[in-house]
Amino acid sequence: MKGFGTDEDAIINVLTKRSNEQRLEIVNMYKTMFGKDLKKELKSEISSHFCDAILGLCQSSAEFDANELRKAMKGLGTDEACLIEIICTRSSNQIKEIVKMYQQLHNRKLEEDIISETSGHLKRLLVSMVQANRPEGNMVNRTKARKDAKALYGAGADKFGTDESRFNVIICSRSYPQLRATFEEYQKAYNTDIEKVISSEMSGDLRDGMLTVGM
Repeated sequence: MKGFGTDEDAIINVLTKRSNEQRLEIVNMYKTMFGKDLKKELKSEISSHFCDAILGLCQSSAEFDANELRKAMKGLGTDEACLIEIICTRSSNQIKEIVKMYQQLHNRKLEEDIISETSGHLKRLLVSMVQANRPEGNMVNRTKARKDAKALYGAGADKFGTDESRFNVIICSRSYPQLRATFEEYQKAYNTDIEKVISSEMSGDLRDGMLTVGM
């Protein structure tokens, strides 16, 4: 970046061939060695989607997610697909880091923005997820899995209409291994794949969110 012109190949070579941890070290060391912010320097030297991609590589995963979430809710309209993609796929520990980073970078509370920008059962799903209370262990309770499978059946296929709240309670508060056990028990008991059940009982963003969290 020194002098006239920019060597984009060199930038690509360095940043795309390093791990995220190494890239963060490079950002810190650049400031130590040259007294300049690498991200600001890059922003002044390159542009467009190339700039977006390169700057994204210079962020921690929590920082990147927090910025993407803010972009998804800033201004007119909301990018629900982005909210689902990030919030419904991160572990509880990752979500805790994202919530802290969101507050730090944007001086806003993630939960409050979600409440103001979404509605209905999708809002409940996303708010549940940002509490970051899902267990992360590998322990599986088969008795509980059978009980949850029965509750899901009663909340969907076995009644007129759908009790989305019951789906929310189970899907947002069980670990991934426990959910897999629940879905296995559902398949055994009712000879139906839970993914098909969710797809038939729900629609739109709520369906996508439930499928993303559960699968």
